[in-house]
Parts: sequence; C-alpha cells; structure tokens
Amino acid sequence: MAKATAYLSFWILVLGTIVVVDIRVSNNNTHSYYYEAYAAKKTAVTSLPLISPPIQAKDTFSAIGTINSLVITIPESGFNITDAFKVILSGEWNLSVHKGNVTNFGVNFLASPMDGTKPHIHQITNFKIDNIGRKKQLVQLTSDNSLSLKGTANVKINGVTMWNNANISLLISKGNTITLSLNDKDTGHHFGKQPIYGIVSRLILEGRVRWNEYNQSGP
Repeated sequence: MAKATAYLSFWILVLGTIVVVDIRVSNNNTHSYYYEAYAAKKTAVTSLPLISPPIQAKDTFSAIGTINSLVITIPESGFNITDAFKVILSGEWNLSVHKGNVTNFGVNFLASPMDGTKPHIHQITNFKIDNIGRKKQLVQLTSDNSLSLKGTANVKINGVTMWNNANISLLISKGNTITLSLNDKDTGHHFGKQPIYGIVSRLILEGRVRWNEYNQSGP
C-alpha cells in the first residue's frame, strides 16, 4: 500500500479578508498540489468614543517681567550693526487679568543712548483693549501660555504724557518672552518702528507660580 504524506500550510493575507490553504499530497515520487480558498468574515470592531476632560480657561492670571531691548538707528544706506547708534532699554512690566478682563498693565523702562547723553524714562499706562465689533474681547492664555492683545495706551516721558491713546500690540510667547509694538505714527516716530522686547520672569496662574529657568529667585 502506497504511503502518502500530506502537508498543510496556511497563507493569511495582510488585509485579513482571504485565507488560502495550501495542501500538498506526496505519493511516492509524485506530488500533487491544490489550493482551497475560504472567505474570512471581517468582524467590525466598535471603539468607544474618547471623552476628554473639560479644559479650564486660563482667564485669571498675572505676569511680571523685565524689558531688555535695543532701539537701533538705521541709516538709509551703509548700515552696519556694529557701528549703528543704539538706545538701550531696560525696565519692568506687569500684567494682571481677572476673569478675562485686563485689570492692570504697566510698563516702566529707562532709555539710555549708547553715548550716555539724554537718558529718559518711559511709562506705558492706561491700557484699553480693543473690542471685536460690539463684542467685548475676553483675555485668555492659550494652552502653551501664549497671549496676543491689541489696544491703546498712553506713553509718557519722565512722567509727562507725550502721546495719548497710541495703538499698541502685546504678545507673550509660550510664557517666556514679551513683545510690545507701538504704532510709529502715534508715538511721533520715537521708537523707529521697532518693537520693545522683554522676558517673563514669573507667571501666576490658579494660585501657582511658574518661575522661568533663568530666574533663580523663586522657591
């Protein structure tokens, strides 16, 4: 009686839709091959919807920091950053927001020309935020502690108001830096169309204080 040996192997396609059975039958020196294919039933998997916890609005916070900037005189031609005349700006700023409303924003910094002549102090006060149409704009930090505001403010020199209701924009980037941009025409071209830069030293949110790494005076 002839001895027969059968070999079975299974091929499963990646998509999981077809199962192929490879059957090999060996009878002495003759080999026969045939294939049988079966349709595999695809079972749908139903996933439960993900429920995200409510995101608490960052609409009550305060921040303080320093002004560290340069105003550079840019000639019409032959500009060289090394030789350009510069005014060094150094001071402080603070911002307080309660339930989406700006309750305080103040900037105070010294402007010192590089040759030491005519240093003076600037104050930015009486900030009023721009509303969107008739709708009052609510102030909130983003998830990465950024903020962008536009409004008007008074700009003083040595305590005397020089420009009333000058347009100003405020940008806090990731809770680390601040950029103030005053409208050039509204401020008599005093800042040369250049932003004022600073850093965020401390951000207080929900009673918790966030100190930046470069400020080691915190707890």
